[in-house]
Amino acid sequence: MIQVDCSSPSFWKGLSTLGICEYKIRFPMSSSRGEINLSSGYISDEDFVLPEAGFSFKGARRGMVYASAKSAVLYFISENRELAIVLEPKLASSRRQLYFITGTFWDKNMMKDFEAESLKTPTLCPCCRDAAHFRSSSMAQNPLTIILDKTIDKGIGVTIAMSSRDGNLVIAHTPKNLLKKGDFLVSEGQNYSMEVDMNHLYAYRLVQEELDGEDHQLLLLFNSHGENFCEISAKSSEVKEIWRSVLNCESSSYQATERDGDQK
Repeated sequence: MIQVDCSSPSFWKGLSTLGICEYKIRFPMSSSRGEINLSSGYISDEDFVLPEAGFSFKGARRGMVYASAKSAVLYFISENRELAIVLEPKLASSRRQLYFITGTFWDKNMMKDFEAESLKTPTLCPCCRDAAHFRSSSMAQNPLTIILDKTIDKGIGVTIAMSSRDGNLVIAHTPKNLLKKGDFLVSEGQNYSMEVDMNHLYAYRLVQEELDGEDHQLLLLFNSHGENFCEISAKSSEVKEIWRSVLNCESSSYQATERDGDQK
Protein backbone atom coordinates (compact mmCIF):
# COMPACT_ATOMS: atom_id res chain seq x y z
CA MET A 1 0.00 0.00 0.00
CA ILE A 2 1.08 3.56 -0.66
CA GLN A 3 -0.07 6.69 1.11
CA VAL A 4 -1.61 9.40 -1.03
CA ASP A 5 -1.48 13.14 -0.34
CA CYS A 6 -5.14 14.17 -0.23
CA SER A 7 -4.61 17.78 0.85
CA SER A 8 -4.83 19.14 -2.70
CA PRO A 9 -8.26 19.91 -4.21
CA SER A 10 -6.88 18.49 -7.47
CA PHE A 11 -6.79 14.99 -5.96
CA TRP A 12 -10.50 15.13 -5.11
CA LYS A 13 -11.34 16.66 -8.48
CA GLY A 14 -9.54 13.75 -10.13
CA LEU A 15 -11.78 11.24 -8.34
CA SER A 16 -14.75 12.39 -10.43
CA THR A 17 -13.05 10.86 -13.50
CA LEU A 18 -13.33 7.36 -12.02
CA GLY A 19 -17.07 7.14 -12.66
CA ILE A 20 -18.89 4.16 -11.15
CA CYS A 21 -17.12 2.36 -8.30
CA GLU A 22 -17.93 -0.47 -5.96
CA TYR A 23 -17.95 0.98 -2.46
CA LYS A 24 -18.06 0.14 1.19
CA ILE A 25 -18.73 3.06 3.51
CA ARG A 26 -18.37 2.40 7.24
CA PHE A 27 -19.52 4.51 10.15
CA PRO A 28 -18.83 3.57 13.79
CA MET A 29 -22.15 1.69 14.19
CA SER A 30 -23.42 1.13 10.66
CA SER A 31 -22.21 0.64 7.10
CA SER A 32 -23.33 0.24 3.51
CA ARG A 33 -22.14 -1.52 0.35
CA GLY A 34 -23.08 -0.95 -3.27
CA GLU A 35 -22.18 1.14 -6.29
CA ILE A 36 -21.51 4.85 -6.30
CA ASN A 37 -20.98 7.26 -9.19
CA LEU A 38 -18.15 9.71 -8.52
CA SER A 39 -18.75 11.81 -11.64
CA SER A 40 -20.74 14.45 -9.71
CA GLY A 41 -18.16 14.73 -6.93
CA TYR A 42 -16.57 18.03 -6.00
CA ILE A 43 -14.55 19.51 -3.16
CA SER A 44 -16.16 22.32 -1.15
CA ASP A 45 -13.64 23.89 1.21
CA GLU A 46 -12.58 20.83 3.22
CA ASP A 47 -15.53 18.59 2.30
CA PHE A 48 -15.93 16.10 -0.57
CA VAL A 49 -19.54 16.03 -1.75
CA LEU A 50 -21.44 13.64 -4.04
CA PRO A 51 -24.87 15.29 -4.25
CA GLU A 52 -26.38 12.72 -6.63
CA ALA A 53 -25.28 9.88 -4.36
CA GLY A 54 -26.39 11.57 -1.13
CA PHE A 55 -22.88 11.39 0.32
CA SER A 56 -20.57 13.89 2.01
CA PHE A 57 -17.13 13.40 3.54
CA LYS A 58 -16.50 16.21 6.02
CA GLY A 59 -12.93 17.41 6.44
CA ALA A 60 -11.86 15.11 3.59
CA ARG A 61 -8.60 16.95 2.91
CA ARG A 62 -7.48 16.33 6.51
CA GLY A 63 -8.07 12.60 6.33
CA MET A 64 -5.76 9.81 5.19
CA VAL A 65 -5.88 8.01 1.85
CA TYR A 66 -4.10 4.80 0.86
CA ALA A 67 -3.95 2.94 -2.44
CA SER A 68 -3.12 -0.66 -3.22
CA ALA A 69 0.07 -1.08 -5.23
CA LYS A 70 -1.30 -4.30 -6.76
CA SER A 71 -5.01 -3.70 -7.23
CA ALA A 72 -6.97 -0.59 -8.06
CA VAL A 73 -8.43 0.09 -4.62
CA LEU A 74 -8.53 3.29 -2.59
CA TYR A 75 -8.94 3.28 1.18
CA PHE A 76 -9.96 6.44 3.06
CA ILE A 77 -10.04 7.07 6.80
CA SER A 78 -11.37 10.32 8.24
CA GLU A 79 -9.41 12.51 10.64
CA ASN A 80 -11.65 11.62 13.61
CA ARG A 81 -11.79 7.94 12.58
CA GLU A 82 -15.59 8.04 12.34
CA LEU A 83 -15.78 7.28 8.61
CA ALA A 84 -13.95 4.83 6.36
CA ILE A 85 -14.42 4.30 2.62
CA VAL A 86 -13.19 1.65 0.21
CA LEU A 87 -13.52 2.41 -3.52
CA GLU A 88 -12.83 0.09 -6.45
CA PRO A 89 -13.48 1.36 -10.02
CA LYS A 90 -15.52 -0.99 -12.22
CA LEU A 91 -14.12 -0.15 -15.66
CA ALA A 92 -10.61 -1.00 -16.84
CA SER A 93 -10.17 2.55 -18.13
CA SER A 94 -11.11 3.91 -14.70
CA ARG A 95 -8.64 1.61 -12.99
CA ARG A 96 -5.88 2.93 -15.26
CA GLN A 97 -6.97 6.46 -14.38
CA LEU A 98 -6.77 5.57 -10.69
CA TYR A 99 -3.15 4.41 -11.10
CA PHE A 100 -2.38 7.75 -12.73
CA ILE A 101 -4.06 9.73 -9.91
CA THR A 102 -2.36 7.81 -7.11
CA GLY A 103 0.99 8.03 -8.89
CA THR A 104 0.60 11.79 -9.20
CA PHE A 105 -0.27 12.31 -5.53
CA TRP A 106 1.87 9.58 -3.96
CA ASP A 107 3.68 11.08 -0.97
CA LYS A 108 6.52 8.50 -1.22
CA ASN A 109 5.44 6.49 1.81
CA MET A 110 5.21 2.74 1.18
CA MET A 111 3.73 0.34 3.76
CA LYS A 112 4.55 -3.35 3.45
CA ASP A 113 2.35 -4.39 6.37
CA PHE A 114 -0.64 -2.13 5.95
CA GLU A 115 -3.42 -2.46 8.50
CA ALA A 116 -6.52 -0.36 8.10
CA GLU A 117 -7.09 1.81 11.16
CA SER A 118 -10.20 0.81 13.03
CA LEU A 119 -13.03 3.25 13.52
CA LYS A 120 -13.76 4.70 16.92
CA THR A 121 -16.89 3.21 18.45
CA PRO A 122 -18.69 4.38 21.59
CA THR A 123 -17.64 2.63 24.78
CA LEU A 124 -20.01 0.21 26.47
CA CYS A 125 -20.14 0.49 30.24
CA PRO A 126 -20.14 -2.81 32.20
CA CYS A 127 -23.89 -2.60 32.83
CA CYS A 128 -24.54 -2.28 29.09
CA ARG A 129 -22.37 -5.18 27.94
CA ASP A 130 -24.80 -7.92 28.92
CA ALA A 131 -27.61 -6.10 27.14
CA ALA A 132 -25.38 -5.68 24.06
CA HIS A 133 -24.62 -9.41 24.06
CA PHE A 134 -28.35 -10.17 24.31
CA ARG A 135 -29.12 -7.90 21.33
CA SER A 136 -26.47 -9.64 19.24
CA SER A 137 -27.33 -13.20 20.25
CA SER A 138 -31.10 -12.64 19.98
CA MET A 139 -31.00 -10.73 16.72
CA ALA A 140 -33.99 -12.53 15.19
CA GLN A 141 -36.27 -11.16 17.93
CA ASN A 142 -35.01 -7.60 17.69
CA PRO A 143 -37.65 -5.03 16.63
CA LEU A 144 -35.43 -3.79 13.80
CA THR A 145 -35.14 -7.31 12.39
CA ILE A 146 -38.92 -7.78 12.60
CA ILE A 147 -39.56 -4.40 10.96
CA LEU A 148 -37.19 -5.15 8.08
CA ASP A 149 -38.63 -8.65 7.68
CA LYS A 150 -42.16 -7.25 7.40
CA THR A 151 -40.84 -4.66 4.95
CA ILE A 152 -39.51 -7.50 2.78
CA ASP A 153 -42.87 -9.29 2.90
CA LYS A 154 -44.64 -6.15 1.68
CA GLY A 155 -41.99 -5.23 -0.91
CA ILE A 156 -41.68 -1.74 0.57
CA GLY A 157 -38.82 0.60 -0.30
CA VAL A 158 -37.23 2.74 2.42
CA THR A 159 -34.71 5.55 2.63
CA ILE A 160 -31.73 5.06 4.92
CA ALA A 161 -29.57 7.87 6.29
CA MET A 162 -26.35 7.10 8.17
CA SER A 163 -24.17 9.72 9.80
CA SER A 164 -21.25 10.58 12.05
CA ARG A 165 -19.23 13.71 12.74
CA ASP A 166 -17.18 12.96 9.62
CA GLY A 167 -19.89 12.50 7.04
CA ASN A 168 -23.24 11.14 6.01
CA LEU A 169 -24.82 8.85 3.43
CA VAL A 170 -28.41 8.63 2.16
CA ILE A 171 -29.52 5.66 0.06
CA ALA A 172 -32.78 4.27 -1.35
CA HIS A 173 -33.05 0.68 -0.17
CA THR A 174 -35.52 -2.12 -0.86
CA PRO A 175 -34.66 -4.97 1.53
CA LYS A 176 -34.57 -8.42 -0.09
CA ASN A 177 -32.78 -10.62 2.46
CA LEU A 178 -31.64 -10.45 6.09
CA LEU A 179 -28.42 -11.98 7.40
CA LYS A 180 -26.56 -12.19 10.70
CA LYS A 181 -22.89 -11.31 10.23
CA GLY A 182 -21.19 -11.51 13.61
CA ASP A 183 -22.70 -8.70 15.67
CA PHE A 184 -24.17 -7.03 12.59
CA LEU A 185 -27.66 -7.26 11.16
CA VAL A 186 -27.30 -7.11 7.36
CA SER A 187 -30.16 -6.06 5.12
CA GLU A 188 -29.36 -6.94 1.51
CA GLY A 189 -31.07 -5.13 -1.34
CA GLN A 190 -30.87 -5.18 -5.11
CA ASN A 191 -28.42 -2.27 -5.30
CA TYR A 192 -27.28 -1.58 -1.75
CA SER A 193 -26.89 -3.25 1.60
CA MET A 194 -27.18 -1.85 5.10
CA GLU A 195 -25.39 -3.17 8.20
CA VAL A 196 -26.17 -2.20 11.79
CA ASP A 197 -24.01 -3.11 14.79
CA MET A 198 -26.57 -4.54 17.21
CA ASN A 199 -24.20 -4.07 20.16
CA HIS A 200 -24.90 -0.36 19.97
CA LEU A 201 -28.58 -0.29 18.98
CA TYR A 202 -29.97 0.78 22.35
CA ALA A 203 -33.24 2.62 21.61
CA TYR A 204 -35.66 3.75 18.93
CA ARG A 205 -37.78 6.81 18.33
CA LEU A 206 -40.60 6.77 15.81
CA VAL A 207 -41.74 10.16 14.49
CA GLN A 208 -43.95 11.39 11.70
CA GLU A 209 -42.80 14.09 9.30
CA GLU A 210 -43.98 15.53 6.01
CA LEU A 211 -41.50 14.97 3.17
CA ASP A 212 -42.23 16.20 -0.36
CA GLY A 213 -45.83 16.85 0.62
CA GLU A 214 -46.48 13.34 1.96
CA ASP A 215 -46.48 11.94 5.49
CA HIS A 216 -43.54 9.66 6.31
CA GLN A 217 -42.56 7.56 9.31
CA LEU A 218 -38.99 8.09 10.51
CA LEU A 219 -37.45 5.36 12.62
CA LEU A 220 -34.47 6.84 14.48
CA LEU A 221 -31.81 4.48 15.87
CA PHE A 222 -29.88 5.53 18.99
CA ASN A 223 -26.86 4.17 20.83
CA SER A 224 -26.52 4.05 24.62
CA HIS A 225 -24.98 7.55 24.61
CA GLY A 226 -28.18 8.99 23.14
CA GLU A 227 -26.63 9.55 19.70
CA ASN A 228 -28.83 9.13 16.62
CA PHE A 229 -26.63 7.23 14.16
CA CYS A 230 -29.12 5.97 11.57
CA GLU A 231 -32.58 6.83 10.25
CA ILE A 232 -34.97 4.65 8.24
CA SER A 233 -37.95 6.34 6.61
CA ALA A 234 -40.91 5.26 4.47
CA LYS A 235 -44.35 6.50 3.50
CA SER A 236 -46.77 6.46 6.42
CA SER A 237 -49.45 4.92 4.23
CA GLU A 238 -47.24 1.85 3.75
CA VAL A 239 -45.59 1.30 7.14
CA LYS A 240 -47.27 3.27 9.92
CA GLU A 241 -49.41 0.47 11.36
CA ILE A 242 -46.71 -2.18 10.86
CA TRP A 243 -43.90 -0.24 12.50
CA ARG A 244 -46.01 1.01 15.40
CA SER A 245 -47.36 -2.45 16.16
CA VAL A 246 -43.81 -3.87 16.34
CA LEU A 247 -42.42 -1.11 18.54
CA ASN A 248 -45.39 -1.20 20.90
CA CYS A 249 -45.06 -4.96 21.41
CA GLU A 250 -45.01 -5.72 25.15
CA SER A 251 -42.19 -8.25 24.76
CA SER A 252 -39.84 -5.60 23.33
CA SER A 253 -37.06 -4.48 25.67
CA TYR A 254 -36.39 -1.38 23.60
CA GLN A 255 -37.63 2.14 24.02
CA ALA A 256 -40.12 3.53 21.50
CA THR A 257 -40.67 7.21 22.22
CA GLU A 258 -42.36 9.93 20.27
CA ARG A 259 -42.11 13.67 19.96
CA ASP A 260 -44.45 15.79 22.03
CA GLY A 261 -47.77 16.04 20.30
CA ASP A 262 -47.44 12.84 18.26
CA GLN A 263 -50.37 10.50 18.61
CA LYS A 264 -49.98 6.74 18.99
